[in-house]
Amino acid sequence: MFRRALLPTDFSDCANKVLVYLKELKNAGLEEVILIRVINLARVVGVTSGFDIEAWIKDEEKESAKRLEELVDQIKGMGIKARYVSPIPAGDPVSEIVKAAEKEDVSFILMASRGKGILKEILLGSVSEGVVRRATRPVIVVKVKKKKGNAGCEPRVEKLFDRILYAHDLSEHSQKILDYVRHAALSGGKDVILLHVREEDEDYTVKLEEVKRELEKDGINVKIMIKDGVPHKQIIRTAKEEGVTLIMMSSRGLGFVEGMLLGSTTDAVVRHSDIPVFIHH
Repeated sequence: MFRRALLPTDFSDCANKVLVYLKELKNAGLEEVILIRVINLARVVGVTSGFDIEAWIKDEEKESAKRLEELVDQIKGMGIKARYVSPIPAGDPVSEIVKAAEKEDVSFILMASRGKGILKEILLGSVSEGVVRRATRPVIVVKVKKKKGNAGCEPRVEKLFDRILYAHDLSEHSQKILDYVRHAALSGGKDVILLHVREEDEDYTVKLEEVKRELEKDGINVKIMIKDGVPHKQIIRTAKEEGVTLIMMSSRGLGFVEGMLLGSTTDAVVRHSDIPVFIHH
């Protein structure tokens, strides 16, 4: 389930902090990492005449290839196969990442996000949010934070799979990620919070107990929690209160148009969570 990863990078310290989780993912079955660096053409849109865009792209390609090779060597040093997408794409980062995930037939996309913070990200959405909305492969969004004194970034959790929050809304989409939750839990702390935020007049007991039994038969410790309120707020609040290291949830199969709409539970959790989030499509 985690055999081949697509890892987008812009070479920033924050983006490269996802590398700290590769050894853990290797234990969960990761065999190969495919790096992708997208030359963001939005940076030069509207530039005044006299600017040689083709020359700039060539310079970016040359510098990117050099830095990608360094990352490839670093990952290979962990005992994981690695390469990068070539030729180095130029265009819209979200579109190119989603396209590469399909072409390379990856198991999942692994990327970093600083989450909420700067006004631009709040209004326009970060690259990670765009990828979550448009990807057809699972996405793990790793949350990082700036160190004190603005001296680089650091991950918000030490290990991804120590304590998992499985957000289940009783739908078929939520049920489809059961195997991912089982695999992740068995690779980590074998500890799962099964959370359901209930609506009126629904019978959640039978379904949740069934899911609990499915996980417990593999030796996983499962704690069922039922909450009332706004789903994304309860998911994030429960994750904090329970010391969760990864939220796992379904996107509910959103298509391109639906996925672009703001306000969905998935969108809100990805945007506001302080810990990593796994989203299944």
